This record gives sequence, C-alpha cells and structure tokens, in this order.
Amino acid sequence: MKTGDYGIGYLSTAASMAVGRLSFRFGLAGPAMPVELNCASSLVAVHQAVTDLRLGTADLALVGGASAVLSAPVTREMADLGLLSRQGVCRTFDADADGFVRGEGCGMVVLKRLADAEADGDRIWAVIRGSAVNQNGVAAGATVPNGPAQERVIEQALAQSGFSPSEVDYLEAHGAGSAFGDPIEVQAAASVYGKDRAEDRPLLIGSVKTNIGHLESAAGVASLIKTVLAMSRRTIPRHLNFQTPSPLIEWDRLPVRVTEEATEWPRDPDRPPRAGVSAFGISGVNAHVVLEGYGAANGIAANGAGDSDPAGPARPVAALLPEAAAASPQGDDALAAREARLLPLSGKSEDALRALAGRYLSWLDEHGDGLSSDGAASGPLLSDMAWTAGVGRSHLARRAGLVFRDAASLRSRLTDVASAEGLPEPAAAAKIAFAYPGDVGGWADRVETLYNSEPAIRAVLHRCEVAIRDERGESLLDAMFGRAGSEATLDDPAWAGPANYALACALTALWSSVGIRPSVVLGNGAGGIAAAQAAGVLALEDGLRLAAAPGEPETALEDIAIAPPSIGLVSSNTGRLLDPAEMSDGAYWRRQAEETAPEERCADTLAELGVDAIVEIGPEAVLGPAVVRSWTANGADSPVTIGSLKRPSKDGDEPSARADGGFVDAVAAAYEAGLPVSFAGLFAGETRRRIALPGYPFQRRRFWLAKIGGATAASA
Repeated sequence: MKTGDYGIGYLSTAASMAVGRLSFRFGLAGPAMPVELNCASSLVAVHQAVTDLRLGTADLALVGGASAVLSAPVTREMADLGLLSRQGVCRTFDADADGFVRGEGCGMVVLKRLADAEADGDRIWAVIRGSAVNQNGVAAGATVPNGPAQERVIEQALAQSGFSPSEVDYLEAHGAGSAFGDPIEVQAAASVYGKDRAEDRPLLIGSVKTNIGHLESAAGVASLIKTVLAMSRRTIPRHLNFQTPSPLIEWDRLPVRVTEEATEWPRDPDRPPRAGVSAFGISGVNAHVVLEGYGAANGIAANGAGDSDPAGPARPVAALLPEAAAASPQGDDALAAREARLLPLSGKSEDALRALAGRYLSWLDEHGDGLSSDGAASGPLLSDMAWTAGVGRSHLARRAGLVFRDAASLRSRLTDVASAEGLPEPAAAAKIAFAYPGDVGGWADRVETLYNSEPAIRAVLHRCEVAIRDERGESLLDAMFGRAGSEATLDDPAWAGPANYALACALTALWSSVGIRPSVVLGNGAGGIAAAQAAGVLALEDGLRLAAAPGEPETALEDIAIAPPSIGLVSSNTGRLLDPAEMSDGAYWRRQAEETAPEERCADTLAELGVDAIVEIGPEAVLGPAVVRSWTANGADSPVTIGSLKRPSKDGDEPSARADGGFVDAVAAAYEAGLPVSFAGLFAGETRRRIALPGYPFQRRRFWLAKIGGATAASA
C-alpha cells in the first residue's frame, strides 16, 4: 500500500482519530478515548466517564456511540454466525426469537458531576447512581453469555447506587433477540432485582432493539437515552414483536413483566423513578448502569417548562460589572423588571435561519398555556426562552436579533424572518470604536429607564452621585432626571458637563456588561473626558472632577493621576492617536472642551486602525455617523454604526425603545453585526433557568463516497 493511501485510510477510519478530531473541533483537552467492546462499547464508555468524573480526571464528559452499516462482509459474517434474524425482525423474549436486525444511529450524552450541573444551571435529565463493568471469564464459550457474571455486574452497580433491588422500577435489557441469550439475561436480572419485590410491583423490562434494531457500538447509549426519555415522558415505550413468551423463561416464577404495551411509569410518592440499563458484548464484557430521575419526590417532569422536558434549576444571574462600576453603592430600590427581551437566532445559511424561526413559531403555539396572562416578555417563560437562546446556543454567522415586548410582537418578528427573502449577508465586525458626543441634550430620560433596571448603569451613576454630593451638597441624579424639587438643571453648563460624563461612563459600563468593549475611543467635550476614562487614563471620580470644571482644568488636574491609555485614544483636537505626554497639560483638556478636529481626520485614523464598527455612546445620528460620512467620502468601506439609545420621536417610539431607551435594540444590532455579545448581561440581577427550546434545523446533505473509473469522488 502506498504511504499516501495508508495515511488517508488510517486518518479517516481509526477510532483514535475519530475521538481526537472531536477534541480538536471543540477544543477539549481532557482524556479522549475510543472504546471498542462490541455491543457494550458505549455503555462501557459511560462507566469510564463516570469513573473519571468521580476521580476528578475530567469535569465534563461527552459520551456516545455511532453505528453505520457500511461493510457487506461484516453483515455476511454476522449471518454466518447466526446472529442476524432470518425473519428480519428482532423478537426479544419471544418464542420465535432468532437474532437481531442491524440498525444505524448515533447517540451522545453529556455527563457532569451533579453538584457542578446544578451550580451551572444545566438541564438535568437523570442521575447515574451506579455503574459497573466486568468480564465473563471462564464460561461455556468465549462468546456465550454468562448468567453469574451478569448478576455480579448488576449487583456491583446496584451496591454503588445504595438502592435496594425492589426500588428499581424498570430494566432496559440488552435483549438482542437471542433464543439462548435472552433467557439467561432475564434469569440473571430477576435473581438480583427480584429480591423482596412485591407481587404487584414486578420488574418491568423491555429492549429498544425491538424498536430501532441493534445499534451495536451505539446500542448501550441508545438504551440509556430511551430510559431517560421514558422517565421524563412518564411512559415506557411498547416493546415490539412480543407475541408468544419464550418457553425458556420461567415467567410464572420470575417477578418480571415485559412492557408489551406502552406502560405508565410506576409511581412512588417517596422517591424518584429508578431503572437499570444493561449492555453485553459478544467478547464477554458486561456493563450495567443504575439511573434515577431528577426532580421532585416522584421524579417525573418535576421541573419542566410546561412539558415533560426538564428545565435547569433557577439560578441568579450575577452582574459582571467593570472596574468603574465595581464596589459602588447601588441604592436600596429594587430593580424594575426588564420589559423588552432579545431572542437571538442564527444559522449557517438563510434556509436554516428561516427554518429556525419557523420552529420557534411552533414552540410558541405549543407553549401558549405557559405564557403570563398578558403574554409579557418579562414573564417567566419568555424570559427563560430568551435566556436559554442567548447563553445556551452557539451563535453562527447568519443572525437575526428579534427584540420583543410580548408574545404578539415576538410572533410578528418570527413570522417576518420565517418568510423573508434575501436575508442580510453575514457580518463579522471585530474591531470596535466607541464614539462619545459632547451634548447630553434629549437623552438623559432614555438612561433613566435603564437606571431603573440595569445594575451597571445604577452602580456607575450612584458612584458619581456620591462624589457630586460630597463636593456640592446637591444631587446629580435629581438634576439629570429632572426630579421634582431640584433647582439644578441640565441647561446649566455646571451640571450638563458632569451629567454628560456620568451618563457616558454608565453606558460604557452597560456595554461592557454585555461583552462589548472598545479597541479605540474618541469623543469631544465631556464625551472626550468619558473616552479618556474608558481608555484607563482617568479614574471615574477624577474624570468627573474634570467634567465639572471645564473652565479651570489646570486646577482640577492638581490632584488627578493620569495613566497611559490602555487602548487607542483618538484626540478630538488632532484626530490622531493621542500622545500620552499631552494629557498632563491642562491646556489639552481646555482644547478638548473647546476644539474639535474635522471628522475626516478621525475617520482616517479609525480606518488605519482597522475599525469596522462604531458604537455611539448616546443616541444615534451624532458623532459616529459624521465620522462615517467622511469615511465613505474617501471611497473606503464604511463600518457599521450602532446607537446605544433611541432619541424620543415625535410620532412615538417603538414599544421596546420606550421600555429601555432602545438599548436592547442596540444590542440586537451589535449581534447582527457579528459582535461577540455576552447575553448574560441582559439578565443581570434576575433569576433564570434553562428550558427546552427548538433544536438547530440542520440542512442535511449526503456525502457518500462513490468509485468512478477507479477514482474516489464525493457525491452530495
């Protein structure tokens, strides 16, 4: 064989390369081990993963198996050995059982230590309470089932679980349809699980192989998944093809019953449901896992979101505040509920994005009973939906950010995407500039709505409030929000400067809380001082003192520490990157307030730095768009511009803009521009849980290899 041929074949088919490629693709650095133990492979892998988790070798494990019938010689060999059913039917436990039917499939489960999964707010389907693996040893033959060995492996797993045998409700048997092997398995299971069992609570047994065939290497994980789903759905699926019980099994003596009809899971008010899962390999390996439902006492769908799928435990969402907002008082008032939510949808193609929107429309139809009475976005179900979609999904290139206030507006936006033609091309903005205008007029009220609901805004403004009260004995917040009884107004430059600075710093902190941080900043007037604070040049309170003393910056600078900028800082005087030596000169800060460089100079600098997104720290259509106009005048591709807030309109705002000043719309625009949004920031201070949502609508294509004239080609 040629070296090249060997390399291609080995890298394509070796089991070690299969698990290695998965680790490479997902960035997994822990143990990656293929397990080849015939029909028990994937259940043995589950046992190995559980062991690693208990030992601390791993903190999370992806465990599964895949089986595809690709080799005719393997099928012929199985037929020659008498393993395959001549009838083409898997008749497990039946008198006419004569082997199995080969099935194809893939199954994967995610395993974590229970405490870690609960702490992370994961959706927990079941708990593995015990697992064991052993080998037949000396038996009637190397491939012959060994009853005593099967008993031992069940006993080991059961002992690890701490359950008594009679507390296990159901056994998902290996049950490969062997006239000889099935009776041995039933006898072994009954010997262990039949102890002290009440006559009216027989051990229920079934095998998924009668439903989907024998998945061989993936059979164990298929059995595991079936059992977990049965617990969740409250129903054990019908065990098919069971008409005449095998005469080799002593049915009258053994406390077992085959689930020949769909069977309600036995209820026990004092404990969750429990089950055993078995898998046996033709090489003599035996594996057994003991499962327990997760939830309330009866353990069935106790934490579902209006259906039988589990939801994650409710967990508080921490407010991840930047340094400017950290360790600051936030007042005693409770945060108001957020009235607008963002549902992020993404796909690898237009068709996938449209299909995903359609799936969410169906999800809304199915979960109408779980909506709050007014269908508000702030209700538990829609809030948990938005949370799960944000933090629990990958975000691909084709994106749609749907801002909604209630179920009706969500349905409308989903319908628009589902029926859209020519969706926008994917965007991938990476280098962000924050632009800070100098005028506060008209948008302080927009920030007040955010102040009521956003910890980051509240933390920064309270820190500024304390500083101003200490200096002036008056309230910056009262002046800023036009509260009754305040004589200070923003028409007074002495209040407008610090108010504009404080608002800009608060919005910077809010953007940071959703993962959007600048690589370069620019601004003028008090906005230029806020830009310097964002660049790390000034502490929050020091910048506030400068903003409050525009006419005498030299005096204010006497007690202010100036640091070199940690990111690019564009001078509003020259339009170029700032020389750190200039910043200790009071004349620079005087010019900052009085002079502004032509926008084309700023545009040239930002273009040279590779900026492809400009976020306006204030309402839209001020500084950022002016820079972009100069940008495009030079013939360069313009960056995307995003306004943090929406100015009040004469005709009235969109409901979402009235709810939060338009910030959620701005985050949606950032998301669609390809920016790396951290969705947890949109839920800071709330208690949320992960729920079941529509899966990704894969746009399936076939890639079978076909030989054409001696060469190998792929066909799609």
